[in-house]
Amino acid sequence: MIPQDVNELNTLLQSKYAKLSKKMQLIAVYIIDQPQQLATNTLASIADDVGVYPSTLVRFAQTIGFSGFAQLQKLFKVRIAQTTINYSQRIVDVKKVIKNDRSTNTTSIFHDVIERNIGTTKLLSEQIDPALIDKSVKMIYGASEVLVCGINRACPVVVYFNYMLNNLGIRCRIADNASVGSPPLDHWFSDKAVLIAITYNPYFLVTTQTVKIAKQSKTKVILITDTELNPIADLADHLFIVHEAEIHTFRSLNATLCLAQTMCVSIGYNQQKQKT
Repeated sequence: MIPQDVNELNTLLQSKYAKLSKKMQLIAVYIIDQPQQLATNTLASIADDVGVYPSTLVRFAQTIGFSGFAQLQKLFKVRIAQTTINYSQRIVDVKKVIKNDRSTNTTSIFHDVIERNIGTTKLLSEQIDPALIDKSVKMIYGASEVLVCGINRACPVVVYFNYMLNNLGIRCRIADNASVGSPPLDHWFSDKAVLIAITYNPYFLVTTQTVKIAKQSKTKVILITDTELNPIADLADHLFIVHEAEIHTFRSLNATLCLAQTMCVSIGYNQQKQKT
């Protein structure tokens, strides 16, 4: 049966992912990770982004039941058209940003960064369920211990969580490279602890192993990542899929930090309510 919306398509891709060829897996990851580009870009542009021929995209769509790539792409156009942000305006904005890509002066880069991050922040507000944030806030607030894990690009988010939670009076530690698998880390994990893991493609072994160790100890896991195809996505108690802006080949962290800030500020207000 042909998927009727983006959610059904993503579920289908997740179920078929392991059996796809490496080239087809690249397409699947792109489809899940880049919904805006799927809705606004041309077949040739998408093929160039993925690194395959346009005919490969068409063949991919046909293997999962669509008549062609245009029918698959229509799901994303319908989804954006149904959101609060006007679809036509999105196309204008994306084309404007793409046009400015070739300019490398500081002023153009500055405005480019702002425009793209505004777009992904709006997308975050459309795709993240506030109820899921609230559940995560209560989980963190009620934990005996919070551990935060993430390396490389995720490091700023880890540092932010650690700084904010400790300042809010919540015991928080960073599970870094040196800690993974060590007795102290195993000691911290328990059924009363919470692990916040942040990881993006490529998914580093350190974070993957830390999540697995946490689950073995019955520690609750909040996972912030970029796609449901993350190999540890099914281990998360609460899963957040965050799409970041890509600016001149550099990925932003704006949307992830917005989510982190929301959680921390909400925890602060929860603390005030408990005191009154």
